[in-house]
Amino acid sequence: MLILTAERIALLALDRDLAALQASSRTAFFNAIAVTHEPVWPPAPFELTAFEWAEKHLAHDPEGQGWYGWALLANEGERAPPRLVGIAALIGRPDDETGDVELAFGLLPEFRGRGYGGETVRALATWAFANGAKRVIAHLDAEDSQAAQTLARNGFADTREPPYPGVARWALSATA
Repeated sequence: MLILTAERIALLALDRDLAALQASSRTAFFNAIAVTHEPVWPPAPFELTAFEWAEKHLAHDPEGQGWYGWALLANEGERAPPRLVGIAALIGRPDDETGDVELAFGLLPEFRGRGYGGETVRALATWAFANGAKRVIAHLDAEDSQAAQTLARNGFADTREPPYPGVARWALSATA
């Protein structure tokens, strides 16, 4: 089991079994990782098709744990089970030619603006660089100032190369 720890959250990398549970049964997934059942799931920008994508890729790349999905867990006290505050993904292994890997993350609304996004971005970028990535890229709605601020505070810079209208591309290089 691959777990990264940040200041207030733990990041649990999905393996084949967890990815399959996440894609097929929200209840079974919550039970498997022993968290409070969240009534709203998954958080934006993720959709159920992202869970199916992770399941498919981990079935073909069983050693790819960490490259296809992460559950973000926060402990809110001794008497409460951990909360699933969000989900993140490195969108596959780094590109063979450039070393680029894409990062996506989403938090449940009640956990936004509390620093969990920054902890997630730092932990996953560090892990990606330690595992061969040369650059971590994040795409976001060009109007999402909160996500842009989170990325900027964590060393990412707007590349000014929008891949699509209304979408911003931010990047962090391993040498940064």
